[in-house]
Amino acid sequence: MAKVLVVSPDKAGAGALPQGFAGGGVVQTYLEGDRFPLQLHLHRLTAGQSLGIGPLPVECVAYVWHGEAESGGKAIASGSSIIVEQGQSVTVSGEGEGAELLVFSAANAPAAQSPGGHVHLLTPDRVPRYGSGEGHQGGLHADADCPTCSVWLHENHFPPAEPLSEEQQKGGIHSHSEDEIIFVIDGEMRLGSKPAGPGTALAIAADTLYSFSPGPGGLSFINFRAARPSDIKFANGHSMSETGYWREKVSRPEYLELAS
Repeated sequence: MAKVLVVSPDKAGAGALPQGFAGGGVVQTYLEGDRFPLQLHLHRLTAGQSLGIGPLPVECVAYVWHGEAESGGKAIASGSSIIVEQGQSVTVSGEGEGAELLVFSAANAPAAQSPGGHVHLLTPDRVPRYGSGEGHQGGLHADADCPTCSVWLHENHFPPAEPLSEEQQKGGIHSHSEDEIIFVIDGEMRLGSKPAGPGTALAIAADTLYSFSPGPGGLSFINFRAARPSDIKFANGHSMSETGYWREKVSRPEYLELAS
């Protein structure tokens, strides 16, 4: 398995609905289990088209990247997320001009599973956030500390920046103890001298050293893990608790429940 996979929108091939999904819409496959331990599919729904998610043997998170959707009588705006716990199901329909849903999950069920039994909705106004104005901002959608699920999803927003010097790039080199998927939702991420624009997914294996910086138009991305993060380890020998960092910044997400 490659330590870093970069999948740009033109490399995400048209595919069939993954197992455990039903309904209409167009599917783009970014990552599946034969390439990486985490999966990512993009589902495009026109107004009135529905996507059935589950029941699945793993937890998954659906993030509304663009557009509007509806589920269980609740309006779901862009920037919302839905956690579908294992064994549960939900139907999401496109509204207005339609919706684009990013669906993340582990490729295989873990040996020890969470209890499950719920479908959580987090609308943009309920996302715990820090930062404001033109500086760095973050939001936490899933903190892997739910009594019935263990997935993690956060968002980061960076203002425009000039290219980093070689010394600055070295200072930011770090790794995480879990496999992760980063998806660029807006702006540009620089990986060294290589730009990654909106719609690009980066699959980064656990314990892989890397660094990034925002592009001239800023950078917004979401980051998915299938389990609770532990320490961020820097190449210079320093480390920090990732969950500790977020707990100092924001409160826990308070979900709405969707009927399965």
